[in-house]
Amino acid sequence: MADDTTKERSEGWRDMIAQWEKGINTLANATMNSDEFSSSANGSMNLVLRAQQAMAGAMATYLATLNLPSRADVTAIADRLASIEATMLRVADVLEARQPASSRTHRVTNVVKPRRTKRPPGEVPPQ
Repeated sequence: MADDTTKERSEGWRDMIAQWEKGINTLANATMNSDEFSSSANGSMNLVLRAQQAMAGAMATYLATLNLPSRADVTAIADRLASIEATMLRVADVLEARQPASSRTHRVTNVVKPRRTKRPPGEVPPQ
């Protein structure tokens, strides 16, 4: 018997929430389809865009005043560095191809072993 009343209550709540959702959706759709909503949303987006542009300009001026690179500067340097590295690899490949096969060595790229800073207990570090 307790299960029947609980089930009826939950069905009532479910129905009430479903009706509430339908009402909210109808109101929201009617509001969003209006010209006033479209123009106000467009105006607010333009305002946000202008604020972002003003902030970007202010940050660029601030960074230039402090003699620091901007994000665009760092990105441009990274692109140029990648281009230089690609050119160097092509030159190294051409030079390697011109060497006799017997004198070729395998190229090791960017292998840096970390310094050993941890020593076993009792071991005296080299001086």
